[in-house]
Amino acid sequence: MTSPLPASPRIIAHLDMDAFYASVELLRYPELRGLPVVVGGGQRHQPVSETDPVTGQVRRRFSRLRDYAGRGVATTATYEARALGVHSAIGLMKAAHLAPDAVLLPADFDQYRHYSRQFKRVVREIAPQIEDRGIDEIYIDLTDVVAQRVESAQDAWWCAARPRPRPARSTCRRST
Repeated sequence: MTSPLPASPRIIAHLDMDAFYASVELLRYPELRGLPVVVGGGQRHQPVSETDPVTGQVRRRFSRLRDYAGRGVATTATYEARALGVHSAIGLMKAAHLAPDAVLLPADFDQYRHYSRQFKRVVREIAPQIEDRGIDEIYIDLTDVVAQRVESAQDAWWCAARPRPRPARSTCRRST
């Protein structure tokens, strides 16, 4: 199949996954979904598993920002924590003032690299040419992917530039 796109122009997408570390933590600790969670601090803020003596159920106890003392900064925060004013690079003492009940988790870069590799492997199945820019950031060459779904170069540029509030469909057609 010949590509409807000229040889030189490329369609490149930049993907920077917002709150990636926090999202990984929510995969690891699903009971925290919907709660303000801040990633930062040291290993002493690791969740602790405890067994309820009455029920025998194992539960995790998480550190809270209100108990934090130190000079660390937030690596990232969930959207619930962001709604309270906590954001990346904010001092944890200031974050504790804004959101004292937020859960505090230490960064676990081994886990972030693990999930990053999984995500990038899936992206490469769709678009094999990517430029890796970090754990949570890549550039994706979508030229060949888009070329298979459009009839002309003009349609390809329109399709690539069109805002997508919903997940992309398998084809992109311009309304006339």
